Amino acid sequence: LIGVETENVNPIQAGLLGAELRCKNCGGHLGDVFQDGKLFVNTPAFATGKRCCIDGGALVFKPADGGEDVFGDVSPKRAGGNEMKMPSFLDPPQIAAKDRS
Repeated sequence: LIGVETENVNPIQAGLLGAELRCKNCGGHLGDVFQDGKLFVNTPAFATGKRCCIDGGALVFKPADGGEDVFGDVSPKRAGGNEMKMPSFLDPPQIAAKDRS
């Protein structure tokens, strides 16, 4: 990958645990690469044998129409400028305090 450096690990660690991917410019963590790509038939990972797991917060999406950039660590805005709401099933559980009287 252009602009990305891969952690130098021994082949056993790379096969079992993967290796870290970092930005060549700032050294920031981008994600990990695993050697299990052959398990994912009909994907680019199958062709290379490597599966990249990139953290969404490390991404910036550049719309083809020249629109505003979308950052991976921020919810995208809907038309009208409102941020998208996450589905309610992703809300953290509400814990009711016990009555200790």
